[in-house]
Amino acid sequence: MDMNLLQDTIAMLQQHIDAGTEIELTDMDGAPVQDIANLLNAYELAYSRKMTVLACCMLIHAAITRHKKLAVQDNSNLTRSILDGDYLTGLLYRLAVKRKEWKLLSRLLPFHKRVQLALLKDPSPDRLFRELEHEIDAYLKRSA
Repeated sequence: MDMNLLQDTIAMLQQHIDAGTEIELTDMDGAPVQDIANLLNAYELAYSRKMTVLACCMLIHAAITRHKKLAVQDNSNLTRSILDGDYLTGLLYRLAVKRKEWKLLSRLLPFHKRVQLALLKDPSPDRLFRELEHEIDAYLKRSA
């Protein structure tokens, strides 16, 4: 497990999040993210590219996690969770475009929409995170 890749990626993401959003990146180094970091280390990619791919995956993970926490009984928390999830999704787009990862973005956008729709039927994101790892593997095999 390459903890440096995880820590460097989290630090890079924190630099990209606007201070006024008050979004904290917590639980960004869980098993699904570690699995993708391990997958990335199996490929000979530039370190900055590994960080970009991992960051995009972390943002999807964070957005899904926040959307999953929605509670209909608490309107202010509901609104905040929706806005946080939407912001993180937007940050995914900005980060990929800024780093010129057009092919990665075109691969992740349809996946992200499938995830959003799947969460309506199955609120457990674990299976979806495993699918994200497979998407990244397929993407890397095509671009390597």
